[in-house]
Amino acid sequence: MRYAIISDIHGNVEALLAVLNDLKDRDIDKLICLGDIVGYYPDPERCVDMIKKHADFCVAGNHDYAAIGRIDTQNFTYYAFAAMEWTKANISEKACEFLRTLPLTIEIDGLFCTHSSPSNPQDWVYVFPDSEETVFEAFNSLIYKVNFIGHTHWPSIMIQQDDKVILHSEHRIYLDENNYYLINVGSVGQPRDFDSRSCYAIYDTDNQEISLIRVDYDFTVTQRKIQENHLPAFLAERLERGR
Repeated sequence: MRYAIISDIHGNVEALLAVLNDLKDRDIDKLICLGDIVGYYPDPERCVDMIKKHADFCVAGNHDYAAIGRIDTQNFTYYAFAAMEWTKANISEKACEFLRTLPLTIEIDGLFCTHSSPSNPQDWVYVFPDSEETVFEAFNSLIYKVNFIGHTHWPSIMIQQDDKVILHSEHRIYLDENNYYLINVGSVGQPRDFDSRSCYAIYDTDNQEISLIRVDYDFTVTQRKIQENHLPAFLAERLERGR
């Protein structure tokens, strides 16, 4: 089985279209979405429709829950808050109905998937590799050997070998059945690792191989839409910087 795992689309339909197009030639059996379909960018409706059509499984992100009023946005940054207010005013009830159906976690064929830290998904904790406390808390909560998350917009492959947690330096890895893995699949719609290309993961269960894939897209189209819809200019600038 070959799984594609995507996350953090954030209403960026140009990026999502590029990733879906890239998947066409990769012999993918199932598509998993780790949430944050909406927020930040100006095509929440189209992105929800495309995930409904193409994703076999999907969990909720904090922006998805914010769009339907399930969580408070008082802790959002100014840019996230402003974009969420715009999103709420420009998303249909039909799209909101879909977002309301999304769970916080799913388990599929021995995989665990959630948007943020698997330790307490409802708290939306970021798991950055350089944050020792949140990394160890996440690994201490793991039940499954292979676990996929998003939320940070920063792709990474972390491995627990015995009592050590290692950050894998490459974007491809072959799994060892004795280890536990926590894979952040990065972001489709707003990468923040100084690479403007969209990012997602492929997990090949037959070969026990996980790869992080980068995809170019024309972010200038998204930037023009941001200006046309009077969203914060910073949201356009960061697409070009990948940060």
